[in-house]
Amino acid sequence: MRKITKGNEPVALTQWRRVHPRGRYPELSHIERNAIRQACIEEQYGLCAHCCNAIALNSAHNEHVEAQRDAQNRTVDFSNIVASCNRPQQCGNAHAHQALPLTALMDECETELKFYLSGRVEGLSPRAITSIQVLNLGDSREKNRALFNDRRDIINALLFNSRMDGSDLTIENIDLLTILEEELQQPDENRQLKPFSPVLINVIRQISA
Repeated sequence: MRKITKGNEPVALTQWRRVHPRGRYPELSHIERNAIRQACIEEQYGLCAHCCNAIALNSAHNEHVEAQRDAQNRTVDFSNIVASCNRPQQCGNAHAHQALPLTALMDECETELKFYLSGRVEGLSPRAITSIQVLNLGDSREKNRALFNDRRDIINALLFNSRMDGSDLTIENIDLLTILEEELQQPDENRQLKPFSPVLINVIRQISA
């Protein structure tokens, strides 16, 4: 995860709430929903709030951090909405109505998850373990093989020098890793971060420690 700093709600939502002061999320039209999603994607620099893979307007959905069923007074609260990828059985599609004790709105989301070169993620606190399980973020290969493998492949591609079939991998030197970490923290000209960049930064910091 990467800490998300929520900004101002989109104008379309403000205008809708002014007309519907007691309105709930299911009453929103596609105009307001798309405006919310676009605003979330922009402030998340193009990354899913949970797995940090790349998302776009047509490959994401609006995800309520506190589930709508449990926080009905926050269904149109922009500070409670993030953009999630649409992958089946993970992230927002796995969350449903379950409680998330650790979220991307908390600073600790960047320190209480540990990513391994294999692609596995480990929770370093009870709440991190719970959130990983609820969102199915791949604490074992069996639970989410696709996400597990995606992380492993991008880690291999960016952090190692591969020879021939990928055996005998050599970790880049510390200076190069430091430069790479700085680059991964900077959005590109389109204000997008590289897919899984928070995962890569997490791994780099472990290697460099």
